[in-house]
Amino acid sequence: MPEEEKIEETVEETTEVAEEVAEEEAAGEAIAYDVGTPMVVDPFMEPFETAVESVRRRAQLIARNQKLDSGFTAGAPIGVAAGILFALILVLLPLLWM
Repeated sequence: MPEEEKIEETVEETTEVAEEVAEEEAAGEAIAYDVGTPMVVDPFMEPFETAVESVRRRAQLIARNQKLDSGFTAGAPIGVAAGILFALILVLLPLLWM
């Protein structure tokens, strides 16, 4: 029985809320828009747009530089190994030739 009472209370509360919402919507429909209401003025955004473009350009340059550094760093071990191998060939080949 207590569960049925809770269900009935919940149903009553939701119907009351629905009625209040319907009343508010009806009152909102009576408002006439674009009549005597002030319009939003477009602010002067040029300095902000310039700053945003400057920051965007700098961010792209930093990202490009970081990508290049990452590429060089990733290829460094292979380059070092190739350099050591080339140096050994240049040093040992004349020794074996003699």
